[in-house]
Amino acid sequence: MAGKISSTDVHHIQGHNVDDMISDLPEGVLLHILSLLPTKDVVRTSVLATKWRHLWTYLSVFDFKIPYPLYNKSKDQNQNSVNCLLDLVGRLLRKSNCVERLSIDIFEIAVDGDKVSSLISSASKHKLQYLKLSLGVPNDKFALPHCFSAFESLNELCLGLKFTLCIPSDICFPSLKKLVVSDVTFANEESVQQLFSGCPVLQELTLYNCYWENIEQISVAISTLRKLTIYFDLCCVDDEDDYMTVMIDAVNLLSLSCTCHAAIRFIPVNLTSIVDAHVHLEDDSQLVPVLYVAHCIFELLSGLNNVKSLDITNDTLECLIDRTEVDLNLLPTFHNLTHLYVYNFTDESTATSGVLPDILRKTPKLEVLYIPTVVREYLDGEDSLLNSLPCCLKSSLKRLHILYFFGDEDEIEFVMLFLKNASFFREIQLANVEKVADIQDQLQSVGLGTYVEACCGLGHSRIIIFNSPSDYESPDDESDEDEGANSGVFPGAGVFFCWFCR
Repeated sequence: MAGKISSTDVHHIQGHNVDDMISDLPEGVLLHILSLLPTKDVVRTSVLATKWRHLWTYLSVFDFKIPYPLYNKSKDQNQNSVNCLLDLVGRLLRKSNCVERLSIDIFEIAVDGDKVSSLISSASKHKLQYLKLSLGVPNDKFALPHCFSAFESLNELCLGLKFTLCIPSDICFPSLKKLVVSDVTFANEESVQQLFSGCPVLQELTLYNCYWENIEQISVAISTLRKLTIYFDLCCVDDEDDYMTVMIDAVNLLSLSCTCHAAIRFIPVNLTSIVDAHVHLEDDSQLVPVLYVAHCIFELLSGLNNVKSLDITNDTLECLIDRTEVDLNLLPTFHNLTHLYVYNFTDESTATSGVLPDILRKTPKLEVLYIPTVVREYLDGEDSLLNSLPCCLKSSLKRLHILYFFGDEDEIEFVMLFLKNASFFREIQLANVEKVADIQDQLQSVGLGTYVEACCGLGHSRIIIFNSPSDYESPDDESDEDEGANSGVFPGAGVFFCWFCR
């Protein structure tokens, strides 16, 4: 047929047009295309043609990575690969004038400290905004070169140097807003403090699995700090008989996250601006005195008494469970706390700690409570919910979320107690429900569930109970809703629930 184009012709035309189009693109457009590729692929474009040989060096963002040793190669071969990479980065930094972000990740392979120092020296001549160095192996020693102070434009620094690290006394990052330090063994306490004092405008600090074998106390005294994250594995602390102390003096701190051994002593100072906190403290040694662990937890929580939202693990509360030795009256009053999240770090279905009632008595403004399961201590013994209602139940609590609900008699009783005694209650969410129909029948048998709505979906079922008609948009007509509101289950309010899959 006249005018018909074969597939071969189409392929030839497309190939020809693409070749012409790429060759005619402005250099700025080519650089933008390269910036969207992984660095290793960008470097490979240097073999395409003469025009491409040095084009990649004009980019401003580079991410070099050797993720793990190549086990089919010898130690010397891996070492040569690392040296070649560092030499390549060094040449790039000497040629380029516009590097703004540089990341180098080399895992579990020893590096030459002199090459690292030379690389840092070359990088300091650029107006870097972001620098990440993750390299080295334990037991090597490394001193940050004095040229580190030349990074005046640096906004974010990530040091994952697996060395015993010495910090020069004159180090200074005048523009640094975010600092992440991981896997480092500090040579001494002075090195830690010199690093912190060299960051006069720091807003975010993360200390992740640093090794403190030479450290007894660190002081995070940074007035500009807004967010602090501390994660210490148990193996990061040298001697269980000589626990370290962390003083936190940050008047403008908004967010704090602590995950570490419960015997590490935190001394909070001036945390008057704190908004949210995450606390996961764990004592698995069985060698630390119960009273010492409790004292450490009380001291940290007391410094967080102004917090508005608190995430705390069952492990943390379990450290206080021995009532024969620990005086839970030492728990602080959280005057501003509105959201409390209690969760299990490993098994979410583990029973909620019996310390929770003592916490709730210290939360006069609590509005939202998340717990793994019902608190059976509220139902058993003399110290029951009926005999000791927390004031937030009458004054402020609006929502209760239970992550695992199995529908047994005690759990139904727990839900009923909250609904009957909470003056401002609006909603209960019961998640991961296995036998929805059975629990529906049980709730209806005790007067709950005037309206039911079922929705299809995937995953575990969830039941929501609403304690006010205004909280639930019923599909039925208005007369039915009024009938539910006057059912007499609770004076002045109807109770509704629906379940659905998520």
